[in-house]
Amino acid sequence: MATSSTPVPVQDLKEWHTPASRTEVIHELIHGVDRYNPSNLGFMEDYLTQQVQNGEYDLLANLAILKLYQFNPQLSNPDVILNILIKSLSSTVHGPDFNLCLSLLREPSAILSDIDSEDETFLQTMPFLQQLHDLVRTCQFTKFWTLFNSSSDAARILRENPSYFPAHKGLEEKFRYEFASSIAASFRNVKVAQLQRWLNLKDAEVKQWAESHGWTINGDIAAIPGNGDNDVKAGVVKEKVELNQLTKLISAAAF
Repeated sequence: MATSSTPVPVQDLKEWHTPASRTEVIHELIHGVDRYNPSNLGFMEDYLTQQVQNGEYDLLANLAILKLYQFNPQLSNPDVILNILIKSLSSTVHGPDFNLCLSLLREPSAILSDIDSEDETFLQTMPFLQQLHDLVRTCQFTKFWTLFNSSSDAARILRENPSYFPAHKGLEEKFRYEFASSIAASFRNVKVAQLQRWLNLKDAEVKQWAESHGWTINGDIAAIPGNGDNDVKAGVVKEKVELNQLTKLISAAAF
């Protein structure tokens, strides 16, 4: 989903299931018998690097990597695991992606034990990413940015290490787009000050960001176009009950 378009709730899951960026070779590795062949792990990890560098996303391919790690724990790569979690974290607000990835992982200390490593970075950042996910999942966007930009050791490692947040093309804008899609599903009008906090924008950036994504700023209010989810429509429900059905209902109520 291009971040230059208007943020709207996702309706079509085809791109989520079979992204256009996935090559035929990767498709065969994911869905064929070679899915569980550890000799293909290098190809899958290279594909993840491509996703990170190009701002693409392929959940099923990333789950295949974690499944290979599950069956071959000695091959686990903490950096790859962290980048898979970052990709899933930034790709959906309400989707199951992050939890699906976590379900294939053991405790960080167990993973490090499998590869005979004492990497404190991995032990610090895994729980931090889980904290960020909890805030995303519950739509606590302001608290998310506060934690994301905090001075904690884990936050600084992820922000400053070129292998993590900096490696992901347009990461902060991707978060903004996903958050805005969630906001667009719930509101037609939002106060500009609130939008600024939810999207972590400066005063001078809010109007430009909103208008570039198809939203309109009217004074201190940001107006969001209707998208089917934020349209309030009155409806009348009519039910046709036959007399014989009503008789049965009354008879049953008598007992």
